[in-house]
Amino acid sequence: MTSETHGSVTAPVRHFLFQGSGKGYFAVWLVNILLTLITAGLYLPWALVRARRYFYENTELGGARFSYHATGRSIFVGWLCLLVLYVIFLINVVHQNVGLQLCMIGLFLIFFPWLITQGLRYQLLMTEINGVRFNFYASPLRAWWVMMGCPLLIIIASVVIFSLFVSSAVSSGSYGAIFTMIGIGTLVLMLGIAIMQGVYTAQWFGMLVNNLQYGKLKFSGEFSAKKCITIIVLSMLLFVPFIAVVLYIIIPAFFMMTQYAYAAGDDPEQLALLMGPFYGKLLFSYLLYIAGAVVCYIFAFVKLRNYLYSQLSLEGDIRFSSTVTIGRVFLISVTNLLVCCVTLFLAWPWAKVRFTRYLLENTHVHGDLEALPLEKHDVQPAKDPANLLARGLSFYPVVF
Repeated sequence: MTSETHGSVTAPVRHFLFQGSGKGYFAVWLVNILLTLITAGLYLPWALVRARRYFYENTELGGARFSYHATGRSIFVGWLCLLVLYVIFLINVVHQNVGLQLCMIGLFLIFFPWLITQGLRYQLLMTEINGVRFNFYASPLRAWWVMMGCPLLIIIASVVIFSLFVSSAVSSGSYGAIFTMIGIGTLVLMLGIAIMQGVYTAQWFGMLVNNLQYGKLKFSGEFSAKKCITIIVLSMLLFVPFIAVVLYIIIPAFFMMTQYAYAAGDDPEQLALLMGPFYGKLLFSYLLYIAGAVVCYIFAFVKLRNYLYSQLSLEGDIRFSSTVTIGRVFLISVTNLLVCCVTLFLAWPWAKVRFTRYLLENTHVHGDLEALPLEKHDVQPAKDPANLLARGLSFYPVVF
């Protein structure tokens, strides 16, 4: 534990600790894999719970460890409910009951956000530290607007604007105008996607944090959509040089491939011989594209995580911060991937533990935790059919 000074007041600073190990998680992971294969997937809900419980029970804050009380049976029942609904939908498809299909799709679009939030609520009610459990409740209308309504409106607007640019370009009859208008339209579409993701991120974490409780203590945070959009736009701009290099390699190679195909005629062996260098360029371009996507994702992940934790607070003058860095996350991610590939993913438990430990050790809590007036709430998980169904979606991640 360290401390920081605000004026004349010294506030303790703690960070999360992960006490697990790759060896310890490997045993859990291996048993989960074997039992899931032996039972043809039926054990998967229990496997998910066992894996999550391992990480929770090995996560420590201020000398206390988290615990996770969910059961595989509860998630299995939720999955059975989802399976029954899916089978009913397939029966309607086979019998061409279009009306019932549309009704089921409509009900899914209406209630899916509520089911997700109820699944999150179940997860948090099952999560405990210092004998006090968490709680979460979000308005169904708010959940629908955040997860469906607002993103859908932004995407529709972006597609409409893109279509207007394309139609204007086609009607002009000029190849230069066509390429210019399609290029501008594509940029508008990409900007729309960035805006949608930024707005969604800000609203999602605003809904999650401001409806989250630890016992009877409330979390709070104000998240700027403008800040989130800026981060995502910057991450997309990082992707542009990778795309430019890929196009620089691929476009001439495709033209050359066309010439080779014409020269080889109907001789497949000669064509394969001429195409050899092209396959190398294609593979290199693909790897370069993947590298750009990884850099883009890591930049957005780190910047959003640090920003979101900086805005998070808990009643009792408790604040949070994240100090993960882009370089370190990139190094861990790349080396983890290489080790997993070399070991045919037998090193996956070690990689997951390594990345989790880094995130937790760079997540800090500022304030006197011992002075918090802890008080348990009396909320219990609902057991009605809709909530049992929602438990099947409780694998949706809570932490970031």
